[in-house]
Amino acid sequence: MPSQPIKILGVQVNKKSESEVLKQVREFFSSGNQHYLVTTNPEFIMAAQEDSEFREIINQADISIPDGIGLLWAARFLSLPAASNKLWRVFQAAGQVIYTGASLVFYPRYCRGVLPERISGTDLIRPLAQLCAQAGKSLYLLGGRLRVGGKTAAILQKEFPGLKIAGTYEGEALSAGDQKAHQRINKAQPDVLLVAYGHPKQEKWVARNLAKLPSVKIAMGVGGAYDFIAGKVQRAPKIIRSLGLEWLWRLIKQPQRVGRIFTATIKFIWAVYQEKVRRS
Repeated sequence: MPSQPIKILGVQVNKKSESEVLKQVREFFSSGNQHYLVTTNPEFIMAAQEDSEFREIINQADISIPDGIGLLWAARFLSLPAASNKLWRVFQAAGQVIYTGASLVFYPRYCRGVLPERISGTDLIRPLAQLCAQAGKSLYLLGGRLRVGGKTAAILQKEFPGLKIAGTYEGEALSAGDQKAHQRINKAQPDVLLVAYGHPKQEKWVARNLAKLPSVKIAMGVGGAYDFIAGKVQRAPKIIRSLGLEWLWRLIKQPQRVGRIFTATIKFIWAVYQEKVRRS
């Protein structure tokens, strides 16, 4: 029986490993329905606090993937028992923040007790492309600036011989460009659609347009993944990612992201802490 999703600050996240996600994608290929995946991270959850439409899109997704070490921490932290006395609960939760946070560095397995692993949307593209190649399904890359979608497509085809790239198109996230995108995508008849417009624009694009693209069985927003795959932006080394410190790497490399990173770390931790204290 499939495990039930959890909610973090009212936003749904599925308790799935990468292998379980890919197994479900295989099932989606043979389904007569359309499906969409969301790569939920702390930024998504914080944005969803102010944007009810975005929150509803995530909560109605077929799979909400835990894309962020912060979600693993939050799921474990919120699962810990809370004292019945509110004053004591304030101090208890503060202590729990400290030792669950420390476990991310010293004993990462502890924080995987609720959500089994972080599944990066960028990392998921390659096994998804491989799955398409094996199943004879075609892939369409929408979004990405300066032709980075085309570069990404070429790299994926080189890595996975036999992969069918139905097309690439930069397009635009606003509804004014929807009709042109429909024409191009429906002409190409892809099975899988990746959309790189950044959150929440890409998720809203999928929610607004998926029903008008009948060949597409699976759609997923991928943010800046094309930039990483195409080598336009250097990704953190694997050891940094495994320690959950990719956010720090990106801050050093892209200091202009300080506001977004502050939201995904300090603001997110504070909001989750407040949620824990409010619980009886």
